[in-house]
Amino acid sequence: MNVFIFEVDGGVSTGFSQHEDLISIANIVVPHGTPYLIKDASELPSQPIESWYIEDGQIKIDQQKLIEFNRKNMPTLTPIEFDTKLKNNGLYDAVQDLIKDNFELRIAYNRATFFSRTTPFTDQARIALGLTDEQVDAMWTS
Repeated sequence: MNVFIFEVDGGVSTGFSQHEDLISIANIVVPHGTPYLIKDASELPSQPIESWYIEDGQIKIDQQKLIEFNRKNMPTLTPIEFDTKLKNNGLYDAVQDLIKDNFELRIAYNRATFFSRTTPFTDQARIALGLTDEQVDAMWTS
């Protein structure tokens, strides 16, 4: 099956039609004056569309957008799972010390019903503990 691919609003969008005249459909769907590609669906990248961009008539992958997409889609953790990961990575005591001295972080930690990789608490704790994004990613997925 062939699809048409075009950039719109800072991202990439795709479309297809069961009809044979894909160009006519693309000319209706794609904003006027916007270039588009027609590709066989089997040729499309396996990475999520959120990481795609078009350059010189080619679909390319923005590695930073791919990393951000993957972070947003990491599983949420229950408080028990989160504490277990902290303990397994030698960070539980450091987080307890951190929240002891910071009211906002303590409330966020103690009242959380889940922890997400991309929440402000996670990022503030990462920075305060001097961890890299990659270290937190590895902990989150271990």
